[in-house]
Amino acid sequence: MAKKLIILGICFVGFTSAQTLNPFDIGESLHYSAKINFIPAGIAKLKIKAIETVDGFETFHISFNVKSSKIIDRLFKVRDVVETWVDTKELFTRKFRKDIRERNYKNKFSATINYEDSLITTEEREFPVSQEIRDPYSMIYYLRTVPLKVGDLFSYTTFDNNKFTVFKIIVHHKEKIKVPAGKFNCFVIEPFREGKSLLKSKGNMTIWLSDDKRRLPVKIESNASFGTMILKLKKVSVN
Repeated sequence: MAKKLIILGICFVGFTSAQTLNPFDIGESLHYSAKINFIPAGIAKLKIKAIETVDGFETFHISFNVKSSKIIDRLFKVRDVVETWVDTKELFTRKFRKDIRERNYKNKFSATINYEDSLITTEEREFPVSQEIRDPYSMIYYLRTVPLKVGDLFSYTTFDNNKFTVFKIIVHHKEKIKVPAGKFNCFVIEPFREGKSLLKSKGNMTIWLSDDKRRLPVKIESNASFGTMILKLKKVSVN
């Protein structure tokens, strides 16, 4: 997914940048068609389910579900469920849970991040934490609120499977794409691992974020245990 490009005067933007009003609200459901290695494979949905309290703070409870079709189930059954509880003010992760089931691969993990006590609690142990944590989905919703321009560079830290990882995010370029939901002018955004060359590093995810008031993630490509998953937005509903 890495592309040849010339980057002049990259602007580093921290997560303290000024934010716009949220272009999303409770009940927003983003429905996607799913392809695995370019083969039609099922459906996915990204939804803001409710506002819930975690450690006394209001959060958006966001869920992400991927389900393979009956035909694909015979060859490669996928049932992925990810839930994240995202601070309604700063949009960082306060709680995270996943249940990944992809053919013979299974992975369950959950963590609660208590920033006031500087502690992450998992089912196995506790970890000290001194910075805000963002999972891939809280990162997407945060980026939906931030004024973007080509060349912007962000930095963030994830915590998954009892491990901290530092990523950077580059806003590569703008691109017009067509998905089932329509045509969109988009920012093309790619996270990549800290410490790797930007031009040589192959990112784990690429996001096409619409350059309009709704700031929709209209296309998402991500690397999974079985290859590349491609999600294209089919429709947006509120329920």
